[in-house]
Amino acid sequence: MRDALTQWQRLQEQAGDTLFRPAPMLAMSRGDQRPILEKCAQSVEEAGYTPVWLPPATVLSKFGITIPNDSLAVVDTSAGVLMADKCVAAIQRLFREAGGRMVDNWPVEGVEVGPDGSVKITGRRGTVRAGTVVLCPGPWAGPLLAKLGVHIPLRVEKISVFYWRIDDPTYTTTSFIDYHDPKGHFYGLPELEYPGLVKVVYHGGPEVKPEERDEGDNRDIKEATKTYVKERFPFLHPHPAIEETCMYTWTPDKQFVVDRHPVYKNVIFACGFSGSGFKIAPTIGQELCRLVLEEPTVFDLSAFSASRFSTGSK
Repeated sequence: MRDALTQWQRLQEQAGDTLFRPAPMLAMSRGDQRPILEKCAQSVEEAGYTPVWLPPATVLSKFGITIPNDSLAVVDTSAGVLMADKCVAAIQRLFREAGGRMVDNWPVEGVEVGPDGSVKITGRRGTVRAGTVVLCPGPWAGPLLAKLGVHIPLRVEKISVFYWRIDDPTYTTTSFIDYHDPKGHFYGLPELEYPGLVKVVYHGGPEVKPEERDEGDNRDIKEATKTYVKERFPFLHPHPAIEETCMYTWTPDKQFVVDRHPVYKNVIFACGFSGSGFKIAPTIGQELCRLVLEEPTVFDLSAFSASRFSTGSK
């Protein structure tokens, strides 16, 4: 995370645009879940910042969020928000300026390694050949990698992203993560993306096929989120103003996969980021580049090997 933040700041300077906005994040939990928040606070301290512990009464008076009296809350003063659309556009522009070529709307249907070791990528619009390929197929990773004999137990979920109108502007809106429910957590962003609206999302959703994600039934998630907002955020309108969707690709341990093909060393892949990959994308990209160039990686990637999900012999 520390390396990723440094790289985002560097990219921001190169792009000449605001990609990252500091935004302290409020983390909340039940009183008997103190280890969760202590781990958060420790991470903040290790990054060189000072976490701020708040009583429930202050959480209500400052942020307008209602939590039980025995709850715990800590502010991560190192946090911030990445402006995702701007980030993607800036990286694509810098890539083109560096001589890269982008081919959009080009769905990949197959990846083959030929007798000479070269990689052939086929799609409806033609064929691309390369000496080395890095595959980052997102929610399509499972079936695509399976064609290469790599089987990872991935689960794709449809995530419902809701934006809620601010009825009472008295309070300071904040990024937050709420661990009160051990079965799953909510998170949110302050008023940034849409004027007068804040984002509140449940970190999970129904399993879907990526090409049919709109068919995923999110009614239970929507009702649960409405109930949550009504109970915790009395200053917000109780019905969402905007509803969007995205997809998470989960691994069983919720940690991502970065690895080489066990046979074809010139096929590298990264997937299963479980809803937490965007913020560390520059660091992952750097390490993928080193794998391509057969240089030592900066970080130990062994914990992210696909082999950890293998049930057979090596």
